[in-house]
Amino acid sequence: MSLNLTKSNHFEFESAGTEKERKFFVKIGVPENYGQNFQPMQFAQSVADARYFADINESKKIILCLSGGVDSEAMCRAFIAAKVNFQACFLRFKNNLNMFDLKTNIDFCDANSIKYSFVDLDIIDFLESGKYFSVALKYECQSPQIATHLWFLDQIDSIPCLSGNPIVPVWQNEKWFIVGLPGELHSTYFKYFYINNREGIPWFFIYSPELIKSFFSLRCMRPYLDKKITQPSQYTYLEKCKSYLEGGFLVKPREDKFTGFELVKKYYDERHKTTHGQAFNNLFRKPLEEIFPFPDEYFQIIPKEYFDG
Repeated sequence: MSLNLTKSNHFEFESAGTEKERKFFVKIGVPENYGQNFQPMQFAQSVADARYFADINESKKIILCLSGGVDSEAMCRAFIAAKVNFQACFLRFKNNLNMFDLKTNIDFCDANSIKYSFVDLDIIDFLESGKYFSVALKYECQSPQIATHLWFLDQIDSIPCLSGNPIVPVWQNEKWFIVGLPGELHSTYFKYFYINNREGIPWFFIYSPELIKSFFSLRCMRPYLDKKITQPSQYTYLEKCKSYLEGGFLVKPREDKFTGFELVKKYYDERHKTTHGQAFNNLFRKPLEEIFPFPDEYFQIIPKEYFDG
């Protein structure tokens, strides 16, 4: 089975080097029609990509995995506008530990008559029983949160689509660094689909080179391409929301960016008398990072056409 996780499988990743000096490479494809006549139409391009994906998976059930955030809503709006027949699905923690994060997308689905379902998980048992660890081992994943998401994907019997996020260029240390582009950690989502030989979208907002280029072409991205933005931290949640709105996505920005694990971390902080998620990280993240250390060097191979125009 030939997978199409991105259009023409333009996103590629590879681990290389030696055990003592590991390297990780990611590469994105060249956008078509990128010259002077390129017309940046962010929302229209996302709609075209959603339609394209539905057409190559004709007659198959598509499930949008929604987290509650603005990225999920933006993806959802694209699929609605593309007139794709889809349903939504949410991962819901026992005792409503992540309901605060899901509520905005649930309200959006209700308002737009989108059918949705829940996959329920006792997240505390999942962590403490070691089930998360087994999932992480299978995919060589350093994150208990991502391991939880991968378990969620296993519970979906149709074609799952995840939003990911848009990516942006930052001129750092005299070279381009693309903020938000999956590195080794987030490439685990792609690894999941490849290992299981499963169709889906691991990261909708890099689905095509043209969609990436369209976001780079936004007016609010001009300071980035002019090399005036030199630190990844300058690209804030509010900046992302601005790019969506300017790009034609009628999304509703949240008060803040959440991950859905805030109350889980608070639970372990209170239990172990720590703060800022320290107990959660010590118990569940650090053991994975010790087994799967991050690479010593990270390389992004980005065609120059993204910076033209």
